[in-house]
Amino acid sequence: MADLNVSRKDGVATLEFNRLPVLNALSPGLLRELIDSCASISADDAVRVVVLRGAGPNFSAGADLPAFHVELEADPQTSADLGRRAAMAIAELPQVTIAAVRGYCVGGGVVLAGACDLRVVADYCRFSIPEVDAGIPLAWGGMQRLVALIGETMTADLVLTCRPIDATEALRIGLASRILPGEKFEAEVQDLAASIAAKAAIVLRIFKQQLKGLRDGSYDAREDAAGLQAARRDAEASRIGAAYIASRLGARR
Repeated sequence: MADLNVSRKDGVATLEFNRLPVLNALSPGLLRELIDSCASISADDAVRVVVLRGAGPNFSAGADLPAFHVELEADPQTSADLGRRAAMAIAELPQVTIAAVRGYCVGGGVVLAGACDLRVVADYCRFSIPEVDAGIPLAWGGMQRLVALIGETMTADLVLTCRPIDATEALRIGLASRILPGEKFEAEVQDLAASIAAKAAIVLRIFKQQLKGLRDGSYDAREDAAGLQAARRDAEASRIGAAYIASRLGARR
């Protein structure tokens, strides 16, 4: 059985960690599957949204340290860098990405969720970054990613204290995009992904290019004009835009 379930339907690809006995802990094999799957999805123009999630009631218990131990002995540099490569593979996807977080999201799981554009969380989820307590530094590019999301002060607090935070605090500090009720979580994640996937493909791609540029410091607002012109020339974007204007005009009558 694969450690990563991959499905594609109606413009939405789902990447699901599938290691239930260990709460979806991230093994080297799973991370390699994730990197390869992101490469495949990146080249698929039919996919507009990617959902990252865990099978069962939890997102991920973080790095599977026992599974990493053997590989770290054999090839320490390559193995130690797998998590960073996986996070980068997610962050570099040209599609909009959503981390759907239920239950526990720990350590490396927080880093991978942080690589997504949106993080929607169940009201009962718990985030924690216990690496320092485990005698290891937060790796996989996690420090840089967290500082960009929640700031240096809050990152230092969570990494040094290793304290867990709930959904409410995750939303308050900017780690979560929104909180969903647990009993409606599946349906609302599906609705969110579908609603985004229904938007014009070219506009979603331009949005993602802008977001990636802001993250890496290459964003140039002067390029926005070219994006507007490209959208105006695109048949799908023009059709969606005309329908939107007509609906707004109809609402005013």
